Amino acid sequence: MLDNFEYTFFDLPIAEKFVAFAKEHNIDANVREEKTPLDETSYEVSVQGSMNDEQADALEEYYSDLLFGEQAAQIEGNSSEGVLADACGVQVKLESGLYTTVAIKPEIMNKILSVLTVDELQAFLAQVAEDIENPKTGPICSRKDLPQ
Repeated sequence: MLDNFEYTFFDLPIAEKFVAFAKEHNIDANVREEKTPLDETSYEVSVQGSMNDEQADALEEYYSDLLFGEQAAQIEGNSSEGVLADACGVQVKLESGLYTTVAIKPEIMNKILSVLTVDELQAFLAQVAEDIENPKTGPICSRKDLPQ
């Protein structure tokens, strides 16, 4: 069982949509407004209690869809006055079962998503995490366990 996760959004309607999705999957979640030191607003969705792996995977997939879909569309629509967000992130599941969030600048995220799908990006980062957690030695051409 996995306990107490938090997800960050930069738009209240998107955060509320995520809470509704969680509740549809019998996951207790609520949203709270946060202020940054620069007086910008973000919305933290807290998942209370425990979830099983299936629920956690469903939430992670939906979070990615929202973050890289609706949230990224807002970032891509930035005006000359500035960006709507200072950072975005991708959550990666570690071997231990815990998740870590890789912070990525919105401008870089937009470039990445212009050539990769969300699934390809997550697969890439999962492979990076795997190889960091379980280092491999020797030349890549001699490895027997290359990603497919």
